[in-house]
Amino acid sequence: MPHQVHIALLIAAFVVSGCAEQAGLESPQADLVTYTEDREVCIDRNANRNAYFGDLHIHTAYSYDARPLGTRTTPADAYRFARGEAIPIPPYAEDGRVLMTQQLERPLDFAAVTDHSEFFGEMKLCFDEESEVYDVNSCRFLRGESGEGLSPFIRIVISEDPERVTDVCGEDGSDCVEASLSLWRSTRDMAEEAYDRTSACRFTTFVGYEYTGTPKSNNYHRNVIFRNDRVPEYAISYIESPTDVELWDQLTAQCLEGVEGCDVLSIPHNSNLSSGAMFPSYISRFESSDTARGIAELRNAMEPVMEVFQHKGNSECFNGLPNILGAEDELCEQEQVRSVGRDAVSFFGEPTVVRFCEEGEIGIRGFARFGCISKNDFFRSVLLTGLQDQAVIGVNSYKMGVIASTDGHITTAGDTHEHGWPGHLAPETDFETRLSDRGSSPFGLISNPGGLAGVWAVENSRDAIFESLRRKEVFGTTGTRIEPRLFAGWDFEESACELDDRAAHGYARGIPMGGDLSGGPAGAAPQLFVSALQDPQAAQLQKLQVIKGWIDDGGQAHYKVFDVAGRENQEGEVDLQTGAWSGTGSADLCAVFEDPEFDPTEASYYYLRAAEVPTLRWSWAQCVALPADERPEACDNDAPKTIQEMAWTSPIWYLPPG
Repeated sequence: MPHQVHIALLIAAFVVSGCAEQAGLESPQADLVTYTEDREVCIDRNANRNAYFGDLHIHTAYSYDARPLGTRTTPADAYRFARGEAIPIPPYAEDGRVLMTQQLERPLDFAAVTDHSEFFGEMKLCFDEESEVYDVNSCRFLRGESGEGLSPFIRIVISEDPERVTDVCGEDGSDCVEASLSLWRSTRDMAEEAYDRTSACRFTTFVGYEYTGTPKSNNYHRNVIFRNDRVPEYAISYIESPTDVELWDQLTAQCLEGVEGCDVLSIPHNSNLSSGAMFPSYISRFESSDTARGIAELRNAMEPVMEVFQHKGNSECFNGLPNILGAEDELCEQEQVRSVGRDAVSFFGEPTVVRFCEEGEIGIRGFARFGCISKNDFFRSVLLTGLQDQAVIGVNSYKMGVIASTDGHITTAGDTHEHGWPGHLAPETDFETRLSDRGSSPFGLISNPGGLAGVWAVENSRDAIFESLRRKEVFGTTGTRIEPRLFAGWDFEESACELDDRAAHGYARGIPMGGDLSGGPAGAAPQLFVSALQDPQAAQLQKLQVIKGWIDDGGQAHYKVFDVAGRENQEGEVDLQTGAWSGTGSADLCAVFEDPEFDPTEASYYYLRAAEVPTLRWSWAQCVALPADERPEACDNDAPKTIQEMAWTSPIWYLPPG
């Protein structure tokens, strides 16, 4: 069976790499990475892992919703930008001259361009003046030369039975599939060209693309990331594989089984806009427990991490979700793009109000910030659903770690600085447009610069970073370079935070983020060894919080937020003119926290959240940087003037005995 083959292949890869990692911890001379490519060993190799920052969600002029709006830069430009070079951004002069450039303050360590695979072929045919279909209606729509704009293409990705436009692709769609080879080949070649295989290991690229299904206008998107340069001939899209299971099966057939040495991960993003479509309960999704268990194992193997934060908002948590017990968490409100009670309009033009989804319900129009809001739309609560599924089908269906990224559509990889962010789409490089409320879409004022993917890896190479993603030893940030770390065990030293090498102690006495904790001594409670370092070019840290989720013996889902470090940094105010914080902060926070409410019979998880002291949000920071008489009227808006930059680690799961 394909599912069984896929799971076996992924487990085998994981076991091999895991054995190498454990051997590396015991001896610095042992192999730390299972290499699938020829390259030099990195000089910064570290058995106890280094923190690297990157962006695994970047769009260029190869994307159907970027080039028609004014983006002209390519994947090669995205990688140049990520390495620290200046690149042009829209708008351009009528004669094509560059009017604006943008540059990162600090280069990234790794990146993957993830243009939409759905219309690679259509983009190639419709923007080539020599193409036989250059002047057909759909091509004129795609180039923005007709009033319908992108509507014909948007209708395809929101359909549950997608088909290509026949005037461009032919009756069977094969013309566009064949034409897609050109952009896919360029994507691969540009990633190869930018990859540093020398021992300096300054920059790592991954071949990737975005799968952009949006059935019933609910977000269902995933970024597909390949381990090395051995990839399928075609970038598999929503049109060929309109469900997640079909995508995984196709990646199995065309990558894992179809290309020697090919390995791949799928990373879901923007579950906050999915209205229950992205992560349904496996108890209700399948009639047979055996089927549910098999697909859950496949999903865990293919999708070990999710994107918890990006420019379309925060997917960590949401207050008031039904059937979950836990106190209100003020940080759940930050960069939320949907709200219960918001007036909306149904598909049929009827007035409606945004509400919570009923149990098992999948809504509509989540991507447009309408639809119902599901408990499974958010990381914290879908982890609880995974534990509930496990109690019924025997497999935790949502055993995910977290990263973050930007999803920028002007090629500016990792451009997350609040003070200098130029917007997400080409029209937003105009400041007043960026400050406008776009209403039904999470763009403009309600948007944000996005986040960064963080990994704890032994070196900055494709294999090392991919293995970190596979084992979930990864984290996400809202854009600054906080370095959070989480270990769990039973006997950390009380003075662990005072050790010169905390990581070595964490590995020696416990397991890192992404792992399973079991087998504790009788009467003992889990200990969480947590720490975070401040981004030296950002604000200080305010606090560390451990978030626990668990299912009680009645099947009820709970969560609780524990403040474990930084209590002395809670009081203060932000000067709205300078952004200065009047209270205290910390460059380094650390604690050994023992769960005071532990019940060894309850399945649970723990993850770490680190928060900086408050600072100015982009929408006010960029206004206050202007002289008062030069600020646009749009600076007077309802957006929050401050934020708290954050980082989240992947969880550690506690498994009850038996």
